[in-house]
Amino acid sequence: MNNPSPPPSNIARLRAALARPRSLFTQMVFLLVAAVLVAKLGSWTASLDEKAAAVRRTHVEEMLQRVAGTARIVSTLPPEYREGVLKAIASSNTRYTLDDASLLPHDLQPRNAADRAIWDKLAAAANVPADQVLFKTWIKAENATPGIIQNPWAALAPVGMGMKFSIRLPDGQWLNAINRRTVQPDIWSDVATGSVLTSLIMVALVAFYISRRMSRPLRALADGADRLGRGESVAPLPNNVGPEEVRRATQAFNAMGERIRRFVDDRTRMLAAVSHDLRTPITNLRLRVELLEEGETKARMLETLDELRSTVEAALAFSREEVGEEAVKADLATLVESVCDDFADTGQPVFFVQAPRLPLVCRTNSLRRAVRNLVENAVAYGGVARVSMVRRGHEVEITIADEGPGIPDGEVERVFQPFVRLEASRNRRTGGVGLGLSIARSVARGHGGDVRLRNRPAGGLDAIIILPVQTEPEPAAPGPQRRAA
Repeated sequence: MNNPSPPPSNIARLRAALARPRSLFTQMVFLLVAAVLVAKLGSWTASLDEKAAAVRRTHVEEMLQRVAGTARIVSTLPPEYREGVLKAIASSNTRYTLDDASLLPHDLQPRNAADRAIWDKLAAAANVPADQVLFKTWIKAENATPGIIQNPWAALAPVGMGMKFSIRLPDGQWLNAINRRTVQPDIWSDVATGSVLTSLIMVALVAFYISRRMSRPLRALADGADRLGRGESVAPLPNNVGPEEVRRATQAFNAMGERIRRFVDDRTRMLAAVSHDLRTPITNLRLRVELLEEGETKARMLETLDELRSTVEAALAFSREEVGEEAVKADLATLVESVCDDFADTGQPVFFVQAPRLPLVCRTNSLRRAVRNLVENAVAYGGVARVSMVRRGHEVEITIADEGPGIPDGEVERVFQPFVRLEASRNRRTGGVGLGLSIARSVARGHGGDVRLRNRPAGGLDAIIILPVQTEPEPAAPGPQRRAA
């Protein structure tokens, strides 16, 4: 026999939650982190133009200082050395010339206050009067036709910039400079990365705390409701944790659970009391009938009394099993197999298909009775009972198959009603009191499942008990069919 498979680790559960965030905890963390990312992306996008303009201003300031310094150096050199120095200073992006005329027209004026400030800085850095300098800059993108909607991402593209400088030297010559350069905006930095990561970590921690504070009582509430639906005894949940809405839901659940338990206990006790009280008058009636003369009337009366006694005994046995029975963890395959073994020990044609172990929290006596009722029906009306068990996802199906005539499609649901027996396919003398299917369905639904009947096309009837499964079964391949016991 194989050992049960270990429960999934915390890492496996975390991976599953990240792959498919269905819980409140993972959804809240994902939503808050996504909100921070969107907000950061929006603010970063809005600042792209400003950052690109700052990069261009920095480039202009750098060239301004370089050209002004070149003008100061050249003005102190003898004329025969100036050309050589300018060739040495020149670069692939910047070209210097000494001319008798300026490169820019003399009537050129600053376009705005920012240009005026650059002109003044250039004059001060070159140590010449303000009317002795000329400056012009242009950006390739400024000549493009603007669109209806401005694209902020355009600031990420490299920008072609050009600048022209004309500075008059003390001897009357003009130092002309032309700079053409493609500027790549540096719009991201390590500081920005650190800011985003710090924001995400802080938000994730806050989201973790809030979501855990909210999801823990909700998870306890869901587990309690599931256990209550399976008929287990659930202690009142703590109603002093979590937000006000969660506390109110917990209080309502506790009150509902108490009312349901009280209602079920009262109903079961009433059924037991009525069944118990009916045994005495039935016994008295049987004694009186025994005093009658032998004949057909006496025989029918005794048969009716026996049927009535069987009904009362069945109801009393069911109520005894229901009252006070607590749900425990048991192996479902072993439980079903033991029921089949009991029938096989008496020589009845009951067969069980080997199935893997499946731990299940259930009320063993009630579930055993449900399986026994369906097996009895299969043997009585189908001649044989073949019992198999298979798990499908979070449910397990116990199928009891017979080889009888089946049930008309229109009567499939009606036979679950108490004391209903179909005369066409069910023998009244051997068919019990008509409570077997009703009790089986009541037990299955008390465990959160159901019982369904299905006619097979080739003949025969399948009675299927469907139960929810909350634990992992032992991995084992189904074995061959064998006769129980």
